[in-house]
Amino acid sequence: MPKDLTPQKIIDMLLRHVKLIVLITVLVTLIAYGYSSFFITPIYTSSSLILIQNYDPNGESATQPVSYYNTSDDRVRTSDIQQSSTLAGHCIIAFNNLPEMTALMSGTSVDISQVEESSFVRFTVSSSNAQKAANVANQLAEQAPKTFSKLFEGKGRVDTITSASPASSPSSPDVGRNTFYGLIIGLAIGVLLAFFLEIIDTTLKPGDDLAKLYGIPVFAEIVDFEKEG
Repeated sequence: MPKDLTPQKIIDMLLRHVKLIVLITVLVTLIAYGYSSFFITPIYTSSSLILIQNYDPNGESATQPVSYYNTSDDRVRTSDIQQSSTLAGHCIIAFNNLPEMTALMSGTSVDISQVEESSFVRFTVSSSNAQKAANVANQLAEQAPKTFSKLFEGKGRVDTITSASPASSPSSPDVGRNTFYGLIIGLAIGVLLAFFLEIIDTTLKPGDDLAKLYGIPVFAEIVDFEKEG
């Protein structure tokens, strides 16, 4: 392979191995598609949304939970929970740890998150079963008011804003994205292999500049009549 590569020489080299590049690209793309479609377990995701409000019929703020937060190392004071968004953040900690909530999460992956530091809390549940993911998300939303009441003794309230429904299509794997990655990887492998074959190939190709390679003039070329017809 000539050391003084030019864009034209690179193009010529790729054209000489275009069949190989296309074959490898198609093969890797099909492997990526097949693996994503038939060998990876589809995961379905559903979510429910609740609203946590920090108030008391008597006009007082919610106080700290009697049993859960009252520790010598991490004590949440009434003054620390003045806004519903702050209260929601503390509720997320409780929801992730209290047995009545964690028992509902068995066999699923659950993410409990605060929506943009607001008083909205989202339960996002992922499972290989779409119906189970939706059921767990709804069960968590139904259990949340009971857990909240237990922690804060009725000061404040929790309302379900959005219930979960079974997902119609899996959230992962993303077959289209993985197939596209397979195409890019296959193309890269094909091009690299073409370069490698050129490096180890010491034969002269039509169009090689013999004058530059050997420092001697070229007067004529002998045509391969059989190959050229």
